Amino acid sequence: MADTYTWKIVTLDRVIANGGVYTAHWTVTTSRDVTTDGKTKTYGAGSYGSENFSPDPTDSKFIPYADVTEANAIAWVKEALGSDVVTAKEAALTKDLDLQITPVDASGVPW
Repeated sequence: MADTYTWKIVTLDRVIANGGVYTAHWTVTTSRDVTTDGKTKTYGAGSYGSENFSPDPTDSKFIPYADVTEANAIAWVKEALGSDVVTAKEAALTKDLDLQITPVDASGVPW
């Protein structure tokens, strides 16, 4: 089963005078349940970032802060990142989960 990624907006920075959103702070998370010997453990991975924008109140596509939805802001973030970076960020989370579930390195002492 493929991992599901959840994109969320933590907060938006805006110009008070015109409601132009100039920064979106975001997270993307995923989790996976693994059952071993009848016991289920949930593994999780996440990433945080922020993207800057140059809002133009004269643009016909301008959405003032009061009317912005989370879906709008997520779309702006993904557009700013570009599809290759979005795919790479999600793939990195999957790799993180894989390494949590099946580690390849360990630390400790043998005594």
